[in-house]
Amino acid sequence: MTDCIMNLELARWEAKPEAERSPEVAAHLCTCDRCTAALAELVASRQELLGTDPQAQSLVAARAILERVAERRRRAWWRLVVPLTLTPISAAAILLLVMSRGAFYSAPPVPDRISGVPSHVAGTVRSKGALLVEAFCKRGDSVFPVKDGDDFVAGDRLRFAYTKDHPGVLLVFGLDDTGRLFPYYRDDALAGVGAPPGSEVMLPESVELDDHHGWERVFALWTPASLGEDLIRTAVADALAAVEGDIRQVARLPLEAEQVSFLLKRP
Repeated sequence: MTDCIMNLELARWEAKPEAERSPEVAAHLCTCDRCTAALAELVASRQELLGTDPQAQSLVAARAILERVAERRRRAWWRLVVPLTLTPISAAAILLLVMSRGAFYSAPPVPDRISGVPSHVAGTVRSKGALLVEAFCKRGDSVFPVKDGDDFVAGDRLRFAYTKDHPGVLLVFGLDDTGRLFPYYRDDALAGVGAPPGSEVMLPESVELDDHHGWERVFALWTPASLGEDLIRTAVADALAAVEGDIRQVARLPLEAEQVSFLLKRP
């Protein structure tokens, strides 16, 4: 704790371009869970408050982001405190519901714990240099981190960011519970895009969800070179066959690739 980075310094570091970020801070984040969790909170708050505003590097903006973090915590604490004025039985039931839905906001999910498993499974650890993929959803005027298994509706727009320490090819695509497979960034083929090394590199475009109802899983695959489309489709078919078509159980595909996936519920 004594070596942790002050939140204001961390907010200013996060808002800078990759080339201008202090390598000492980056090294510290690789080993400190507390600062990594604080960074995840800052990223979500900056997306809500500033988006791609070029003034995001200013000290005023950094302070505004910290104020948004505090506001998010107050709102979550209020959701927790209000039910406690009810009877003991109903309060306990509501507290269980709130915690099960991820609304208890002592700290946000740590995005660099996502590694081919649901993003909020406690105790999983991302090894240094492993692929990290974060997803954010824009719904109306709000932007929030994508949580594995949460509800998403038609018109929601998803945007992805990745962290990787060497260049490669990143492929992002969706697979729904009817077996329909579709690329997110190439309409014509399941082909990845060249991705240079970097930390929290935002992919340039967002993806709008259609009106599908059921389940959908988003896969992000990182490989040194492009995978063939036939190889990907075969791996998807084999994975679905192994679980009798239940997309909820297909967190990984039988491919030689670093993988991250997010499960989306489409009510």
